[in-house]
Amino acid sequence: MSPLLATSDKSFWHGFLDFYALHLPPKIDGAVIEFGVFKGHSIRWLIERFPEASITGADILPVQPEWPLHPRVRYRQMDQDDASQVVQVLAEVPGIQLIIEDGSHMPKHQSTCLKHGLQALQAGGTYILEDIHTSHPAHSLYQEEFGTRPAQTSLSVLLAFEHLLRSGRPLTPAVRDGLARGAHFDADDIESLFGAVASIHMFKRATLPTSCWRCGSSNFDYHAYRCECGVELMGAADSMTLVVKKRGSAA
Repeated sequence: MSPLLATSDKSFWHGFLDFYALHLPPKIDGAVIEFGVFKGHSIRWLIERFPEASITGADILPVQPEWPLHPRVRYRQMDQDDASQVVQVLAEVPGIQLIIEDGSHMPKHQSTCLKHGLQALQAGGTYILEDIHTSHPAHSLYQEEFGTRPAQTSLSVLLAFEHLLRSGRPLTPAVRDGLARGAHFDADDIESLFGAVASIHMFKRATLPTSCWRCGSSNFDYHAYRCECGVELMGAADSMTLVVKKRGSAA
């Protein structure tokens, strides 16, 4: 993968890049949207990786000085907590072939973008839901929204879909209604999402990161699975990403 991502946590902490290389489309001649710009590393990489694509970066912040400027890139300020703003950004971008959701990481926001983003994505397109581990019950962002109770999230729904697809089982009304118990997706959403999904691939880091996200050190206490600064290196809710492929027009 590009050295432009060497300083991104996609590389040194999460280890997502080799996984993405297996699942990204070889070429994009339409549009790419990334929710969450941060310091602009991914936008720089997208400019290089897809030289024929138009790229939209959507973020709650206005354009920052470190964000790359390029004729094929535009930025939209929006709040993922407002579903109408998510819908508006998607509606303004024709021919979306790739969506990368790397925004707030709040479970509610992940589900909002998935629900509307998969619908807006072109047939055969790719949806990357990055840092989906924040929707795992062991993560603090999950606990902020749900406490310790079991709850419906993008992670639980997409893992259910992957299980059904892999085992060749249909989405029966009983399974649909069970998955619809929650605040993020209703039964119609579940039906629509499942009908749109061709495949789901999940990655969870199973090795130590290259360096620490907090302090940058590689001095680890290997027996304690912690960095010297105290950061846990192999948490139950850490370094998960999902790649969803949308069904093609002939499916």
